[in-house]
Amino acid sequence: MILHADGNSFYASCEQIFRPDLRGKPVAVLSNNDGIIIALNKEAKACGIKRGDPYFKVSGLCEIRGVSVFSSNYALYADISRRITQIYMEYAPDVEEYSIDESFLFFDRCDFSFEDWNKIGRELKARVYKEIGMPICVGAAPTKTLAKLYNKKAKERGGVFVYRSEEVDALLAATDCQTIWGIGPARAIALARHGIKDALALKRMPLNEARRLMTIQGWATVQELNGIPCVDKVVRTKKDVITSSRQFSKKVYDLKTLECALVQYAELAVERLRQQGSECGGVCVFISTCNYYSTNPDEQYSNGAAAGLPRMTSYTPDIVAAARKALRHIYRYGYGYKNVMVTLTDLLPAAFQGELWIDPMEDIKKRELMKCLDKTSAEFGRGSLTLAKGFELDGWQMKRAFLSPCWTTRYDDFPKVH
Repeated sequence: MILHADGNSFYASCEQIFRPDLRGKPVAVLSNNDGIIIALNKEAKACGIKRGDPYFKVSGLCEIRGVSVFSSNYALYADISRRITQIYMEYAPDVEEYSIDESFLFFDRCDFSFEDWNKIGRELKARVYKEIGMPICVGAAPTKTLAKLYNKKAKERGGVFVYRSEEVDALLAATDCQTIWGIGPARAIALARHGIKDALALKRMPLNEARRLMTIQGWATVQELNGIPCVDKVVRTKKDVITSSRQFSKKVYDLKTLECALVQYAELAVERLRQQGSECGGVCVFISTCNYYSTNPDEQYSNGAAAGLPRMTSYTPDIVAAARKALRHIYRYGYGYKNVMVTLTDLLPAAFQGELWIDPMEDIKKRELMKCLDKTSAEFGRGSLTLAKGFELDGWQMKRAFLSPCWTTRYDDFPKVH
């Protein structure tokens, strides 16, 4: 059996955990630079707000209807997700973190009864809410596709819904194809042209037809609806390249300010590099004015440059120094830049590199320093130790006018009990 656990309105619920005064009230979360609505709870949806709405268009409605609006607080969301996953791992022999707010819990060779699965689901739901404050729904079924469907239906059944073989066909007959994981609007329309209008008809579709109309993915979906596992557990592999990028809140014209942004993004990329146990052999820098709709060519400029490193490394100062050289090569005076992107390339597993003219103690010192940096960042929050160059100038940072405190990852933001 596979359990699919999903946080309800995850981003909005994260914001409500430390704000009990917002429980049961409308909450919306904005994208980078407070651009559009990317998450909202059911109370906010009832106010007429939709995901994807530009905030400047609905800000008046939010104020009138009393919608609490927050900038994206990714540090908070990631930490809440980590805490929930730790609870999942106490229950299941194997856990796949499918996204920040949903996971698959695999119970291979666990021959429990319907009542047992129902009890596990309800206990899991209650414990996550009690210990973390996050409401979740749990769907239990023999395949990932069915587990996703049962999770969706769980929202209508008290938060937990467990598969029963004698009831599945009736459920599928009442479900349109588009609701099924992996069947999007375009594919649902194509299926309807062939008389496949509900999930039960999709389940009974001949496999050769499924493969012809929907490729191997559709073939696997039909098998999964028949209770045959075909969608494998996703094993997260190490990335071949690592990129860090954001748009600025306002245009940046001078090189020094652009360098400050570059340094912070490069530090983030190198931190991710070390997290996956890799080193890089090169760094690429890309800058852009992002004036896509401007008809004046004098306002548009974008360029990139690559810099090779003398040897494989994950030492932040060396990589940042190479990135700064690349930036100076492509920077052009007079343009208002809105974006800088740093990409680490030529990634390989970290390994000792003995070289004739380099003292091995230097490598050891650098590795120990980076371990200390990462440990400090994990304990006191990202940016607690950083290169001074990244903080010479400000004003370019991403617009986050409604940012909530980092309740769980920054000491200064910890809730205080008086």
